[in-house]
Amino acid sequence: MKRRRLIIILIVLALFFVIKRKIELSRAPVFGKNPVLVSVFYSARRDVKNLKEYLAKVEPVNQAKVSTRINAAVEKVYVDEGSIVNQGDLLAELDKKDIMAKLNSAEQALSAAQENFNYWQKEYSRDENLFEKGAISQEERDRTKNSFAQAKARLAGAEGNVKIWQDNLAYARIRSPYSGIVSKRFVDPGDLAAAGRPLFIVEDRSRLKLAFDVPQEDTGLIKKGAPVIYKGKSGVTQVKISNVFPSLGEGRVLRVEAYLKNKGGLNVGEFIPVKVLTAEKKDVVVVPQISLCKDKNLKPFVFIVKSGRLQKYPVVLGLSSAMFVEVKNLGAGIPVVKNPYLSWVKLAGGQKVKVINRK
Repeated sequence: MKRRRLIIILIVLALFFVIKRKIELSRAPVFGKNPVLVSVFYSARRDVKNLKEYLAKVEPVNQAKVSTRINAAVEKVYVDEGSIVNQGDLLAELDKKDIMAKLNSAEQALSAAQENFNYWQKEYSRDENLFEKGAISQEERDRTKNSFAQAKARLAGAEGNVKIWQDNLAYARIRSPYSGIVSKRFVDPGDLAAAGRPLFIVEDRSRLKLAFDVPQEDTGLIKKGAPVIYKGKSGVTQVKISNVFPSLGEGRVLRVEAYLKNKGGLNVGEFIPVKVLTAEKKDVVVVPQISLCKDKNLKPFVFIVKSGRLQKYPVVLGLSSAMFVEVKNLGAGIPVVKNPYLSWVKLAGGQKVKVINRK
């Protein structure tokens, strides 16, 4: 009994779904009878710009890692991070006691060498005159000449030694290479400054650069002088690529730089999106990117509306932008269907359509 009741319930449910499906099918539009509603774009002549987008970092054009050439303790530091400096300003001083002692010793040696040189210069001049008069032998003249040459060499060595310690004394005074701002300070009084190790970073922020990496597949499109568009606090600005590095770096990317004057709209260290204009065509026929379809052979085509029906139209494409693409074999003013995602699956050549937007 229960089994029979269950079978009856299943049969009733099955009939219910069959009848419901028939009703739905009866209400569905019949292909060829009811036109499909479509939105179109009338092909038009426009300028097409191909723009590539990248993320750029704002950097100063000139940045110096200020270091010293000697090893010595830091005695005084005159600036901090954020300090504004002029070219030649004193940033720090190193301990000069050892340098001064060696400079004094070198100067004393130079004084002695100078006296020795003066003596043998007079002796050589005298003996040269005596030799010409035949008063002394050539051997005696040559001994004086050799002594004079040695005194001259000794003087040159002493002068060079003094120059070395004078330079070291100058190296103990750390100065700014140009006007700008101290962005980094790495030392305090008492620290040991090592030759070649940065003590400060000084940046000249009067000129900035937008530095960005271009992937390998785009390198053929990027040229020196190409326009770079960015948006700062002062609005949209266009500059040009100033420098393209000659080879790929790590990650197979190419470093590109665009220089600009600092007008206060950008901050060093910030990242901003940029667009590079790689190509441009003026007054060409275009259709929207969303109108493009591909056939089974991956050939591009669009649907155009002609006499109330769809027509599959193969297209020859040219330059493209983010929104539009140039079509080389299509005139202006042709209604081209704008295809929402995957709607082309529901469309077919010869299908009746009704355009729902006006020209």
